[in-house]
Amino acid sequence: MPRQAIYKKGLSLVPWQNDLFWVGSTYEWDHTHLDPTPAFREQTEKQLQQWLKLPYKVLDHWAAERPANLERRPFVGLHPWLSTVGLFNGLGTKGCSLAPYFAHAFAAFLAEGKPLEPAVGLERFRRILSQ
Repeated sequence: MPRQAIYKKGLSLVPWQNDLFWVGSTYEWDHTHLDPTPAFREQTEKQLQQWLKLPYKVLDHWAAERPANLERRPFVGLHPWLSTVGLFNGLGTKGCSLAPYFAHAFAAFLAEGKPLEPAVGLERFRRILSQ
């Protein structure tokens, strides 16, 4: 299966390492723990069987929280008061497409002093962080 793309069809199928891919995720908001559930695994495997025409093998099953915020915009930059702490988060469901762009912008900011887009800057959190 070509590794130059991220495949989406209800799920995301993402090239990971070597010849492995990871698959996910859900939009569940009401969960009481971060443990993977048998129901999600079963649902995911059922979708994969309908989608893929290639044999596959599940090697592991884990869960995590999606890094998102109420604004649904990433936040990128140095902490306003702790200048040695960089923040790069809040990419949410568009993380696969946004991460490369903002990672490049953050690297240019750190290495060359190029400004970050104000829309993703941490200044918008100054009031909240000062409490």
